[in-house]
Amino acid sequence: MSASHWFSKSYLDSRKRFLTSINELSDLGYKVKTDHLLIEAKGSDEEELTIDIAVVGSLESEKMLISSSGVHGVEGYPGSAIQLSIIDEMKKTIMFADVCIVFIHSINPYGMSWLRRVNENNVDLNRNFLEKHEGEPEGYKLIDKFVNAPGLPKKFDPTFYIQGIQLLVRYGFTNIKQWFAQGQYTRPKSLQYGGDKLQEGPSLIIEWLKKNLKKTKEIFAIDLHTGLGPSGFDTILIPEDISDEKYKLLISLFNGHVTSLDPLKGVGYKITGDIHAGLVSEFPSINWICITQEFGTFKPMSVLKSLRSENKWTNFNNEKDLVNVKKHWSRSDLLHVFNPEDPIWQEKLISRGNIVFNIALDYLLEN
Repeated sequence: MSASHWFSKSYLDSRKRFLTSINELSDLGYKVKTDHLLIEAKGSDEEELTIDIAVVGSLESEKMLISSSGVHGVEGYPGSAIQLSIIDEMKKTIMFADVCIVFIHSINPYGMSWLRRVNENNVDLNRNFLEKHEGEPEGYKLIDKFVNAPGLPKKFDPTFYIQGIQLLVRYGFTNIKQWFAQGQYTRPKSLQYGGDKLQEGPSLIIEWLKKNLKKTKEIFAIDLHTGLGPSGFDTILIPEDISDEKYKLLISLFNGHVTSLDPLKGVGYKITGDIHAGLVSEFPSINWICITQEFGTFKPMSVLKSLRSENKWTNFNNEKDLVNVKKHWSRSDLLHVFNPEDPIWQEKLISRGNIVFNIALDYLLEN
C-alpha cells in the first residue's frame, strides 16, 4: 500500500478514518476507549469539531506512550496519516501488556478544517500552554513590519525576498528565526500569537489528562509536526533544558536525528508555551520523555512567505462568504507547504513516523 493512502482530503475524512481504524482495533480484541472533546467553533462544512482521544490498553498501567497530531491545524494532515498507518500496523501484531498507548488526534481541528495553522482566535496552540500569556521576544518589533505587512497577499511578490534578504544581512538568520518563532503575546492579529489565556483545546486536553493519569508514572510523548528542516528528513527536537541522562538516552535511540530546541545548535529554536512544556509543568510527578518529530518540507523563506500570505489574507480580505475565504490560494498554499503531495516525501514521513513510534514503544516495553 502506497504512503499516499494514509493522507486524508479533509478534517472530516481524517476523523472518520481515525475512529473507524480505532474501532477495528477493538474488534480484534484490543482494549480500547475513546473520548471526544468538543470545541465550540464550527468547521468549514458547519461540522462539529472535536479533539479525538483513543486509549489502547489500560489506564491502570504505569507506562504510557502518547502520540499527538494537529496542534498546528494543517499539520494535522500528515500527523493523522502517521497515526492511521501506525494503528493499521498494530492490527497485524500481537497485543501487548504493561504499556498504555494514547492517540490524540487533531489538537486544533479548527485549523485543520479551515486550512489554517492557528485556531479560531488566531492563536498558535503550541505557544499557548502557559499560565501567564504576556510579552514578546525583544527583536520581534524589529521584524514586525515585514512578517505582518498590511494589505492583501500577492502570489508573485519580489519585495518579500528583497526585504527578507535585507533583514537577514542586518540581523542574521539565527536571530530572526528566534525572534519570529518563539511566540509573542502582544499582537493578536500577528504571526506566532500565543493568546492572552489558555485556549479551549489545550484546556480540554489538560482536564482529560487530569482525570486519566491517576496511575501513570512514566510517559513517552511524541508530538508530530512538519515544516522545519531538510525536506523529508525528520528532526527529533528535544527540550533545551533536558537532563544529561535523557539526552544520552535519546541520542542512543534516535542517533543522527536529535537536535536541541536551541537556535545555536541546529534547525530548532526556543519556544514558550509548547504542549510538552505545558504538560510536564502540569504533571511534575510523572517521569516525562518528550520529543517533537519534525519533518522538513520547504526552505525557511518559502515557509515564512506562505505563513505571511495566509495571515495577510485572513486579516485583510473583504469576503463575506467564509467558504470563499477558505478557497483562496493562500490557504491551499499553506496546506501544500506543510503537507506536500509528493509521494517520496510521504513515503519518508510514514516510514520514519512508524520507526520512531516503535522505538519509543519498545523502550517502554523493555524498561
